[in-house]
Amino acid sequence: MKRNDSPARAVIDRYRYLVESGADPAEWSYAWRSALNRGGFQAVDLLMEEIVETGRCVGCAACVTICPVDVCEYRTERPVDRHPEACVLCVLCAEVCPVLRPADKDLHEMLDLRPPAIDEGFGPYGYGVYARSTDPDWVARAQDGGLVSALVIHGLETNALAGAVLGDVKPEQRQIGRHILATTREEVLGAAGSRYTYSPNTLALLDAMRLDVSPIAVVGVPCQVDGVRFQQNSSIPLSLANWYRDNIALVIGLLCSEAFTHESIAKLGEMIDVEPERIENINIKGKVVVRLNDGEIRTASLKRYQEFARPACLYCLDYGAENADISAGGIGMDNWTLTLVRTEAGHRALQTAIDDGWVESRPLEDEPRGMFLFDMLAASKKKNRPLPALMPTLPERETLGWLNPKTFYTKGPGAPAAIEDETP
Repeated sequence: MKRNDSPARAVIDRYRYLVESGADPAEWSYAWRSALNRGGFQAVDLLMEEIVETGRCVGCAACVTICPVDVCEYRTERPVDRHPEACVLCVLCAEVCPVLRPADKDLHEMLDLRPPAIDEGFGPYGYGVYARSTDPDWVARAQDGGLVSALVIHGLETNALAGAVLGDVKPEQRQIGRHILATTREEVLGAAGSRYTYSPNTLALLDAMRLDVSPIAVVGVPCQVDGVRFQQNSSIPLSLANWYRDNIALVIGLLCSEAFTHESIAKLGEMIDVEPERIENINIKGKVVVRLNDGEIRTASLKRYQEFARPACLYCLDYGAENADISAGGIGMDNWTLTLVRTEAGHRALQTAIDDGWVESRPLEDEPRGMFLFDMLAASKKKNRPLPALMPTLPERETLGWLNPKTFYTKGPGAPAAIEDETP
């Protein structure tokens, strides 16, 4: 759909000019921020034309949860502009989209990074450890040691948190994600474990605001973390952005190479010769490890399963949740979580849980393979990739016949042409 409303059209054309002319990406947001001085414009038009209709939307839901008048609804992992006539021209939906532009350069000042803020190519961090819950039942029940569940429950039961935005699953479809605002131990443990389809966790922010639950933690994958940070660090100081800044006390980012389509669950069932309803848990450890509802473990080829990776994940360059307070993932050591503490808020959450006996830790040096894998996977997520606005659209990728986000820029059409060896 083409938008002909003159203010929106002018902004869209200005944005495209900045992107295509090679302007500094830090200046791309000038396209819509400059319009505020002229009374604003219907920014949802920019979002729809440049991000949603091109297939570049990663589904983080930041635009949906920042809108003060509910212009958009969230359907099939993307916003749908159901009520554009309600738009109040605040421009927040464009401001918080992590695909339209890179983060503002002052974001790290807001985050209060933990010294020494080492940046080895996957975002600044203060230190790293392997960590897990000290409760053996939680270790067995949750994913990779249950660290995230332990941190959230510890926060709830020490009154550091009043709630947590999490991903859960639909009762009738154990591998299809849904959002939840958890306020009790039982709700957190009920949502424990990973699923590899996309779960729109941050939609639960709307519940937190409506019910005035604060302070809260947000647990999400990197694109969701970035959406939350863009909301908190918005240069447009309206009440919703201020609420996020004042009431989100902890952001835990989950390491993520890519998510998988809902259809992938049926395909995985075919690969391991079981009904999809029997799949209780999925974990990826160089292969796809599947626990069935009777406890049986089966495995499948990760290479084959990656054929069903979610195409939108191409437009996220962040494996390590670089803007989280704590980044956490199950790599390196079995039944432990590789944990990077990035901010002072992350340090306080982890250290108090350790001091109170809820969490135990051990040095990364106990299994060096963890940081080796982290570095490799983070680099792979960025290898050869330009910023999302400069990438081909989904229809263009369909024409090229290459939707796999993992390999588009390494083995597919986006990979650099091989340089012939001219040595005699």
